[in-house]
Amino acid sequence: MTITESKNTSFSVRDALALPPLRRGEPEILAGAAALGTEVRWTHAGEGLNLASLLKGGELLVTTGIDIGASGEVQRRFAADLAARRIAALAIELGSALTSVPKPLVEAADEHGLCLIAFHREVRFVEISESVHRAIIDRDGELIRRGEESRSRLISLMLRGAHISDVLVELSGFIRNPVVLERSGQGIAYHACFEADDATVLGAWGSYTRGDVAAPAAISAAVPTGESGTWGSLVALAVDSPLEPQDQVALERAVELIALALMRRQEEEALTARRRGDFLAGLIDSHSGEEKIVAPSVERKIAAGAAELGFAHDGGVLLPLVIAPPGRAETDGEDSGWSAVRRDLVDELEQQAVPVLAGTGENGNVLLVLGLARAGDRERLGDQVALLIARSATRRGITGQPTICIAAASPGWVEAAAELGAAAHAIPASANLDPCPWHDVSVASPDRLLFAFRETAELREFVDQQLRPLIERDRQGRSDLLQTLATFCANGGHKVQTARALHVERQTLYNRLRRIEESLGVDLDDGETRFSLHLAVRAKRHLDRTDH
Repeated sequence: MTITESKNTSFSVRDALALPPLRRGEPEILAGAAALGTEVRWTHAGEGLNLASLLKGGELLVTTGIDIGASGEVQRRFAADLAARRIAALAIELGSALTSVPKPLVEAADEHGLCLIAFHREVRFVEISESVHRAIIDRDGELIRRGEESRSRLISLMLRGAHISDVLVELSGFIRNPVVLERSGQGIAYHACFEADDATVLGAWGSYTRGDVAAPAAISAAVPTGESGTWGSLVALAVDSPLEPQDQVALERAVELIALALMRRQEEEALTARRRGDFLAGLIDSHSGEEKIVAPSVERKIAAGAAELGFAHDGGVLLPLVIAPPGRAETDGEDSGWSAVRRDLVDELEQQAVPVLAGTGENGNVLLVLGLARAGDRERLGDQVALLIARSATRRGITGQPTICIAAASPGWVEAAAELGAAAHAIPASANLDPCPWHDVSVASPDRLLFAFRETAELREFVDQQLRPLIERDRQGRSDLLQTLATFCANGGHKVQTARALHVERQTLYNRLRRIEESLGVDLDDGETRFSLHLAVRAKRHLDRTDH
């Protein structure tokens, strides 16, 4: 994005030349007119070839030209040294030492972009210093005063319960121009007009974002988030009036409050999510035993607690599910990127009139209960949840696939609590499996059973007895017989389907199966043998990932 700047927000060479003590000197710009907008930080008066060594940059240097050197080479070096110091301008008073500025000095100044000024009348260096310094201090003070005025107005507005949109409207009135709050990578979050209508402002914004020559002047400030991130930017467009130096200060003051408001909103949202998470986790702890309490009073109490947290669902069924962001199994708290994905999911479902109660668990998992009109909507909504999460993660540049476990639809809260616990307990085992849109916890799974026994010596011994010869052969021959066996078992011993799944020719598959039978000393056509091997390869997957 090309940013078009407004006129300089600091005291410039052009501003200095407008002051009476300099105006009386009849100034003439001999070179470097393009640098008239350069900021003047201070003034310095002096003589001699070593002036550059005394300067720090940003000075308006005033001199009579004594001892600038008699040769053109020396004069050129004098100008080059001053330009290297990045002074604001060089002003030479004619009459005392020089009747005109030497041509080599003018040429060198023009070559290096140094603003060179000649005073054709006598000037008083002390008056120049006093007037320039007073103007700089006055302008800085005015900028601070105006900035604090805008900040005070905006703080007062927010203390009265105003939102970020209200702050932007107030800011646009203060600077008499439209302002645009842009979210990084997502376009306009909100804009506030002053006099021009929406179409005009959006048209100007389009020109600005493309970097068109015809785009209006603009000033901008980044909106920070967290310790080092950037949420977006706040931009003021010179559509209704010219932008003034104090507008930049007002913009920066507004950015501070917007950043605080965003942090406050995120903190409030995080606290709410944790409160809801505590409620749902409490349900799991209280109703996960074999003996379920189904007293009507208990059901009403849970429903009342859910309603207090904003869950409004009358009739129908409840669908519990748990989402585990990738790599979060052993880490407390919720990652900021995935918390944004969670918010996106909740917003999308609420926009589709799906009741949602979502909270964050202690280990960063997301606990959810959705309200459905009927149990038959379960699979469709499960697919939709997975799709919405994937879209949000892609849009936010987040990698890795979460583990989503969806339990059975429940007629009431007591049953939903037990099912939510089942989904939460299924997360570790499901995370060990191959990625899929979502895992169905409502059906029995041998993988969850194997995962539960993953640390037992008996399971490790079983896997070793069944598969060790094949593992050794794969390791020595760098073959993929174990993967072939796993695919063969997963496809129920059907060779055509197995070859298709492995993307190999049938004869290749037949050769691999023969080598597997030789290594293990088994007959793969025997159903009992195939079942035992299938159990072993599925158990090995959990053992491998536990070891890592």
